[in-house]
Amino acid sequence: MIFTVDHRYREELADPWMIEITGNAFTKIEVKALDQRKTRKFGVGDIGIRLFIYLFISLVKNARRQKPALILYPVPPWYIMVMAPLVRKLTGVPYAIDFIDPWVYAAGKKDRKARVSQWLAKRLEKFVVKRSDAIFAVSQGILNDLVERYPSIREKPMVAVPYGVETSDFQSVRPQSRADDTVVIRYTGAISEAMLPVTDTLLKALKIVEKQTPLKVIFTGTSYAGAGLVKPVLSELISRNEVTSFVTENPARVGYREALELSMSSDLQLVIGDTTPYYAASKLMGLAASGRPFFAFIHKRSFPATFLDQLGYPYKTGFETEELGTAGMVNELAENILYAIRDRNNFIKIDITNPVLAQYTAESMTRTFSDTFKKIIHE
Repeated sequence: MIFTVDHRYREELADPWMIEITGNAFTKIEVKALDQRKTRKFGVGDIGIRLFIYLFISLVKNARRQKPALILYPVPPWYIMVMAPLVRKLTGVPYAIDFIDPWVYAAGKKDRKARVSQWLAKRLEKFVVKRSDAIFAVSQGILNDLVERYPSIREKPMVAVPYGVETSDFQSVRPQSRADDTVVIRYTGAISEAMLPVTDTLLKALKIVEKQTPLKVIFTGTSYAGAGLVKPVLSELISRNEVTSFVTENPARVGYREALELSMSSDLQLVIGDTTPYYAASKLMGLAASGRPFFAFIHKRSFPATFLDQLGYPYKTGFETEELGTAGMVNELAENILYAIRDRNNFIKIDITNPVLAQYTAESMTRTFSDTFKKIIHE
């Protein structure tokens, strides 16, 4: 069974293709939520808060009726974690948590709402994590941080499952047509607060590159906000770095298929890390399997850096947070991007059967989850 919220109560655009490729070999249960048009008047938009009571009631009812062996809570939305120990107490069903993003992080001093959210997170996370039967995360760094905060959980099954890829998704994608011969560089995905210093350094380097070869750099889907709430994320950085002549931001999110089409239509795709070593870059495996060249600007101690090093991938630059914005880092990055652009016609596709990449296919990821589930259930 898969529990989700009725789309009427969600603010992001529907993605019919995602539904199509997901198939129907499962039971889908949709729950209601508080109407966002009403709750936003009081400053509440978080889907985890709005659906909490409805999901809780549905989980308890169905868990008692169907008696599942395990309940997996993928987060975010993080507040659904709070119901996990309560559902277990009422039904006896064990649970696991899958941290797609960390709940506890360093909030900006100026962001009052984020600071309040983090105050709650630090007090609620311990209650949930210590009672879980297993913990998954997209990077080992997230798991390490959890153990550092709560040493008693180190004996639990804790498994890092980086974002993977379903290689068949690319088979029906048709790249969009190109209007001219300008080198097109694309980044498709959200830009978080922790990615802004990285993106700032990237724009400084691209300004140097553009003086040597004409560029068109396009950022798409940079905002996390839903439809009708979208605002530019990079406008200040683009203006400050004086790159408005060749850098464009389209902040609205796009569907999965369109994201693949945009990426496949570019000369060079981008992977951008953030200031934390645990950032996993959701698009990395997809780009690696796409057969198209991409450039990665990533934290030296992150999983993407390790992964690309193991592949011997040539188009990348690693950084430590304190190096961001320095002249040395900017010049090194510009030189490496220019090399990737000039060498792109010699790009050799990454072999999907390469063991380094093959372990992150959707099939391999599913096996990792399944093996851990079996261990929990049998023990």
